[in-house]
Amino acid sequence: MTVTVSNKAELVVPPSVQRQAGIQPGDRLEFRVNSRTITITPATYKPTKSELAAIRKGEAAIARGESVSLADFLHGVDRNRRKAGTKASRKVSR
Repeated sequence: MTVTVSNKAELVVPPSVQRQAGIQPGDRLEFRVNSRTITITPATYKPTKSELAAIRKGEAAIARGESVSLADFLHGVDRNRRKAGTKASRKVSR
């Protein structure tokens, strides 16, 4: 398929090309340009330093045999969320 690019319209990847390439809605793509050639590849996620530290900490805990069931984890998350907002007493207007 050939498309003429104008200065008024964005460059769009036709649906047939998206299907052939396996591009789905929500996919993150990376564009590289080299000497009049555009290469489109899936974007790879690079964790931040703090995320890498949390991953290492979790892997170390698993190696020590420390584990928490999903139900216990979700209960702990829910409990912390409930404690965060305490209800204030309502003031009655006169």
